[in-house]
Amino acid sequence: MEILGSDIPLKDNLLFSLKRYRVWWAILIVTIIFDYLTTLYFVSKLSSDAEANNVVAWLIDNLGLYIGVFIGKFLQLIAVVLIVSLSKKVGNLFLLIIIVLNCWAVVMNTIPNY
Repeated sequence: MEILGSDIPLKDNLLFSLKRYRVWWAILIVTIIFDYLTTLYFVSKLSSDAEANNVVAWLIDNLGLYIGVFIGKFLQLIAVVLIVSLSKKVGNLFLLIIIVLNCWAVVMNTIPNY
């Protein structure tokens, strides 16, 4: 694919990342699952108003709790795949940042909100 006059091998970049950073991708999937489950937990206790991500809160309000959170996590995975496909170096840094953010979200979702 050509973007701004540069040829970017999207498929090759993604395959490179999937092969070289296989463990990171596995950790990403695990953190997405934990974030999904902990988000379900705290939103069911408090409400969608407690969700910090406005897109996910909107999805929860309009599509329901389970579907809204699932679509939010799915969109996150798509964003990671797209960024990793655009750049080998920056994309994999983005992958690591999303893993850290998901871990942080799991911790924040499980802190009691009394």
